[in-house]
Amino acid sequence: MAGEQVVWIAEKPSAAKDLVAGMKLAYGVSCTNESTAPRDGYFVISNGHLVLPLAGHLLTTARVSEYLSPEMAKLEEERVFDRYKDFLPVLPPKLITHPRTDEKKGAKGKSAGAGKPFGPYIVAKKFLRRGIKVMNAGDTDREGQLIVDELLEHFGIDPAGPNVFRVELVSNRAEDIAATLKKPFDRNGDPKWANRGEAARVRQYLDWVWGLNPSMAYQALLRKSNVGVGRVQTPVLEMVDARRRAIENFKPTDYFIPVITLRDGTVMRWHKREEAAGTPGFDLEGRIIDEQVAKQIVRAITGGLKGTCVQATAKEHSEKPPLPFSLGALQAEAARQHGMTLDEVTDAAQSLYKSKAISYVGTDCRFLPESMHADARKVMTQLAQLFPGQAQGAHMEIKGAAFNDTKLDEHFAIVPMGLPNSNASRNDQAVFRTIAKRFMAQFYPDYVYKQHSLVGRFGHDEFRASQKQEIRKGWKEVEADGESSGEAEAGAGGDGEVRGEVQRIRG
Repeated sequence: MAGEQVVWIAEKPSAAKDLVAGMKLAYGVSCTNESTAPRDGYFVISNGHLVLPLAGHLLTTARVSEYLSPEMAKLEEERVFDRYKDFLPVLPPKLITHPRTDEKKGAKGKSAGAGKPFGPYIVAKKFLRRGIKVMNAGDTDREGQLIVDELLEHFGIDPAGPNVFRVELVSNRAEDIAATLKKPFDRNGDPKWANRGEAARVRQYLDWVWGLNPSMAYQALLRKSNVGVGRVQTPVLEMVDARRRAIENFKPTDYFIPVITLRDGTVMRWHKREEAAGTPGFDLEGRIIDEQVAKQIVRAITGGLKGTCVQATAKEHSEKPPLPFSLGALQAEAARQHGMTLDEVTDAAQSLYKSKAISYVGTDCRFLPESMHADARKVMTQLAQLFPGQAQGAHMEIKGAAFNDTKLDEHFAIVPMGLPNSNASRNDQAVFRTIAKRFMAQFYPDYVYKQHSLVGRFGHDEFRASQKQEIRKGWKEVEADGESSGEAEAGAGGDGEVRGEVQRIRG
């Protein structure tokens, strides 16, 4: 491609830097303005190509007044609520866009296009013009496709034109980027990519239409200009408010669980009494709400009431390693493990991504490309510096459910790509440990255990006990078992007496 006028587009500056690093390996080129690129707003490659970083969407949608006649726009600007019915609903055939500006949200009535254009937009305008060759290396999800497509259209370039190509980058490692750059490129207009961009465009249009029209209808109804309705915010706020109401109206109730310990040490918990729900001493769910009823059950059993074994089973089970992390799964697990807030987990993950210690963070996918299995040994060798025991115990020939091309989304799961910097914060190190252990677990066999269950009956009352017997630790050698059966355990070692107690539960 030497000698051609080529512009490579990345969605953000960090992605542009990663792309340049990959180009160096793939093409043997250099960056001639590496020290000034942050100030210039683009990277110049020694073969004459340019790498242009965007900053998300460089275009914004117009205000509603731009879709109305001057008379109707004046009514909207002056909040003449009684006249909103004269122009609602607003259903434009296509959304009007303007260059993004450096200004914060303007005063009431200011045009969306007013103000100084955003810096990255100015740079893009300088280089994106008809006749050039465009390499779209933006994010591979639907929104990433739209960000580039809409910008090309804005500058008069057909996104499906013969000079526009698509670079599918799913890793931020220079070696992986270089390998991708050596392969043939898709056309940006291929159905795979055009459909993603169109899906994002439809979502954008419907968000605008469904957000604006109901919002303005409620503003007119309530005579308040700050009322907003949206596809996401409205159901989320309803869920939050429903939870608030449930908490406010919740009336805790005490209920009681008889617990007995048999002569062999087996601990059994009361489970139910047939057809007792709603009878004296029991609530409508069949729980014991009268402590005296629970104590009476315990006294009867410890006093010699004979029990019968209804069922005794021992069944072998196996658990596969949990899948690698999406961002949501990582936030939940790392917060639980390390007592961090969700924001702290996210900040740490972003820091690790910027230092190339982990893969892309903003992913909803929990699967990995099958091709990554071949590179896993190299990653494991690096991890052995921090986790020598766990890395040595890994079975690299295992190819579990996580490696599945058919389950991939726009991005793959969060996995280690290197090691944290020596000056990484405590939070960064903690989050990396969580990610690394989950990755190493993919190369361990299943956890195998035998579940022993016992169901006994004393009079009309059913008691249960359960015990897990570990057969093979498998992947839990790497990740600790934080699960519990939720039932009492069976075991030996009792003192020969039947003992009992009543546990009070508030719920």
